Amino acid sequence: MRRIDSEHNLHLRFKQTANNQLPCQPKQSAMTLTQDILATPAYLLFHLTWLIHHIQRPVFLISILCILSNPHAAIRKSKLIYTSLLYLALCKDKKWKVPPSDPAQYFTKDLGGTKTPLDKTVTYKEKTVILIRHGESTWNDTFNPGDRNKLVFVLFFVPNLVYAIFIELYFFVSGKDSESWFFDSALSGKGVRQSEGLRKFLKKEKMRLGSNANGGSREEKAVQLLLAIGESTPSSQVVSSNLRRAISTAAIGLSDRFASSTAKSAKEDSIVLLPCLQEISRNPDALSILPPCGVAHPTWCDTNIPGVPVSAFSSLIDTKFHGGNKSLKSNGLIRLNQFCADIFDESKLPKSTIIAAGHSLFFRSFFQVFLPREVEHIGKKKKIVNGGVVMCTLREATVGSKKEYMIDPSSVVVVYGGFGKHTKG
Repeated sequence: MRRIDSEHNLHLRFKQTANNQLPCQPKQSAMTLTQDILATPAYLLFHLTWLIHHIQRPVFLISILCILSNPHAAIRKSKLIYTSLLYLALCKDKKWKVPPSDPAQYFTKDLGGTKTPLDKTVTYKEKTVILIRHGESTWNDTFNPGDRNKLVFVLFFVPNLVYAIFIELYFFVSGKDSESWFFDSALSGKGVRQSEGLRKFLKKEKMRLGSNANGGSREEKAVQLLLAIGESTPSSQVVSSNLRRAISTAAIGLSDRFASSTAKSAKEDSIVLLPCLQEISRNPDALSILPPCGVAHPTWCDTNIPGVPVSAFSSLIDTKFHGGNKSLKSNGLIRLNQFCADIFDESKLPKSTIIAAGHSLFFRSFFQVFLPREVEHIGKKKKIVNGGVVMCTLREATVGSKKEYMIDPSSVVVVYGGFGKHTKG
């Protein structure tokens, strides 16, 4: 009888224990899955470290042989590394503030300013400026989440960084001194698609507008200027930063404009490099890899541009004003003022419209400095999206020997893409 009771009690205790544990199983499984996911980067890093440890000697010997076979390229890459470290430590590019003086005080109300009396000693000029922000770069792809899920970006950051380092090492040992993942970073795959998006938009708008070059909205006028519709000789000049991602974005996005020029093998149209457009940053991706007045070789993303064959790419890029990298003593404000001065310099840019391919921080600073102080505008706070296009009117006032510049706030129009999140790039 006691044996039966003890067996019965044991059965009840086992059943109770099982019932108590069952509800916990899903929680334990979810916790285990979360732990496994979070441990994935460390797991991959461990195995990668193990792999590197075992192959480092043969890779080192092969690398030395490759470097010795092309010492010039190795020396140039080493100088880039040195320059990058120098700029990271000493660059003053962001050490400036928006001047407190309001540019509107130099311009009359009919020009968008606040000046009331007409001063005959002051002369005014104006030009149309169309800003194109470059597509996403390989640097952005590695270090900035962009529109990716933050958790996915964090989980894959280490593998993506390792991949980027291996690509950079490959460029180094193979003697590709004009290629880099980090220095003067080129467009990423996503950046090419964004530039292609601009090209397709302009092509669609061109088909809609036809050959009519008169009338229409300001947005339509911008499309006509971007593609030089109805013009035998373009009334606009395309300029670009001396960084590869901006050059490629201009070449891809405006390829339908350049197609006829490259087909004739005549330099009727070109992309003029302006060093003052170089991005406001101390990072290696904001340093130009192109030597002063050197030949701009196509990157991987410039080999399949519709209407612009690889053989014609270098001749499309005009480097006569490219004097090399920004000075260590330079800063963003100095180059912003130089950009405005270049726009109105008839010996450099005589045409009435300037189409500038450049960078997010530079363009946002352009609006912050040259829009009237009392004007609240999204361009002062947010960046133009990758591949986006914005048009405005820039005015110059000559007061004695001094030049003052202002963006007419009523002239700013979004042509494509517009302003987006406050993101790095």
